[in-house]
Amino acid sequence: MTEHENSCENPYQLVVAALRYCNPSVAFDDSSLYQREPGGTPMLNTVKENEICLAADYIRRKSLSDSGVCIIGKGFLTDALNATTEYLGEGHRLCRTADEVPEGSKLWYIYDAADPDDGMLESVMNACVQKRLVLTVIVLLKDINRHPAIQRYAEMELIASHPDLIELRKRLKACHYRGGKVKAVFCDRILCAICDPLGLQQLAQDAESGVITVKSSDALTYASALYLPDAITAIYSVSKHGKSGNIYNASTLFLSRYELKSKVYSLFARDGVKLKVEDNDAEISYSALSPGKLHSLSWEPVCDTDDILRYTLTGYITKYDIRASFIRDGYSGKLDCLRKTALSALTELDRICRKHGITYFLSGGSMLGAARHGGFIPWDDDIDIGMLRDEFNRFKAVAASELGDDFSYQSFSNKNGYHYFFDRITVKNTYFASRYSDGYEMPKGISVDIFVYDNVPDDPSKWRGIWKRLMNKRLLMNVRWKNEPRGEGKARLVSKLLLPFLRLRDMDSYSASYDKATRKYEHKATNTIMVPATDHIYRDMMPREWFTEVVPWDFAGVSTFMPKGYDGFLRIWYGEDYMQMLPLYKQTPYHDYYRLDLGDHIDNAEKTPFDFLGELK
Repeated sequence: MTEHENSCENPYQLVVAALRYCNPSVAFDDSSLYQREPGGTPMLNTVKENEICLAADYIRRKSLSDSGVCIIGKGFLTDALNATTEYLGEGHRLCRTADEVPEGSKLWYIYDAADPDDGMLESVMNACVQKRLVLTVIVLLKDINRHPAIQRYAEMELIASHPDLIELRKRLKACHYRGGKVKAVFCDRILCAICDPLGLQQLAQDAESGVITVKSSDALTYASALYLPDAITAIYSVSKHGKSGNIYNASTLFLSRYELKSKVYSLFARDGVKLKVEDNDAEISYSALSPGKLHSLSWEPVCDTDDILRYTLTGYITKYDIRASFIRDGYSGKLDCLRKTALSALTELDRICRKHGITYFLSGGSMLGAARHGGFIPWDDDIDIGMLRDEFNRFKAVAASELGDDFSYQSFSNKNGYHYFFDRITVKNTYFASRYSDGYEMPKGISVDIFVYDNVPDDPSKWRGIWKRLMNKRLLMNVRWKNEPRGEGKARLVSKLLLPFLRLRDMDSYSASYDKATRKYEHKATNTIMVPATDHIYRDMMPREWFTEVVPWDFAGVSTFMPKGYDGFLRIWYGEDYMQMLPLYKQTPYHDYYRLDLGDHIDNAEKTPFDFLGELK
């Protein structure tokens, strides 16, 4: 054992005793563990204090502290919030009724969906309007209502199939339209020292018996939960940065039953626990809530899944280097539907190009996927298309007018806030934001990306100079578009100093300047081309002749084209052995997505009133 480990001879007894103490039958408003009183179970006190410290440290680090907030509610979350404010030294005030809340204050009202107090809610909303309060309604969900679409496409608002929550949303909306500054946080099932929505108690009991059984169905059963410190930090984040009239989902963990059992097993395996595998039949099942919109407020979990389980199971086992032993869908089970939606945009692009005799070809990862897999790379999500500059000009001239009603054309020339270095065909009524793109104000959706292949001088020294100038322009544009300092250390300091001067010009002018620079050799005869929308200098300069002719190619059932010189392209971009699969640890989704909304582009959605953006507007 290390110096951080507990010397207890039988860790199972402590763990099981703790989890039996906090079994699901504990009343939802049993808050004794979060009151600062002597006595009680030492391990649970340690876990409780750890939860409060995690939340408080995050709040300090993110500068979310806000004194003077009034809180109306009861139960363990209310007491945990009070304990956090005490730890931070904030002057929050617990009120019994809305009459006690001073005019112009911030008010947090905790609404238990399993035991609602509609009279108090109405009183709170009236006070919100009359006293000009900034109201944050915190909705506690005891369970997530199962629905054939909801459980599979968890990004959609939970209220889409839950009558009680639909009615709650209508009431919040009415308050918003009456002039109330109201926003809401829908809290997933909370995981903490006294709540066990994932069934950790049973897994700990199995560990005590010496065998954890894994069934085939476990890999198909997914669920989510909200770690208590993350519930606290989510409330602080929405209160400080959330927009009035918006709903935010708060959730931390999303994992299959198999993953959960594997992680628990990994914690206890050193003491002789065995893993038993059984085969059984089951259909895939989802019961999950997505925090994608909450991430737009720069919210993130206070710690990773392994730590959460470790802290909850026991306060003394050191963290193990746990790795999943199988590949799972990195998009919460929606990767197939995401691809199907993207393919519809590819089909539309292909239709337009064939109609007007425009030459295009698969590019980047899509070219590799087509060559190696006949479609998508197994862990990839998007589609990349390439065109030579003259073909692109012809396409752009007709695209906007030719596109069907389900699609839109995204380009900086639209002057709608889009400033990527490539154009897109986007599927309407969808939303797809990665960790990177979520920080930018622009149209976001499931798309096909269109990369232009531009002429550059054949002299390597000249095209290297062009590339460096383009990269410098892109650095400045990213700072201006983000409208805040970028990078770390000296780079951040330089961007901070430059930002006031960069703001003297709007983003449209920067994009126009960049576009002009990429077209410098548009009308000059050269034998070399580059893809200025990428930043890989030594793999971007290629012979033009590779792309002047195309060959028909099937991409996931869609008839498309590959450049005749695709083999040379793939060898430059991905190496001589590009047809070989990557090792398992590298087979991860390229986009670290924050939020994925599929709108009405899902199965079994015809009669489901999805709230696409989750807003009260």
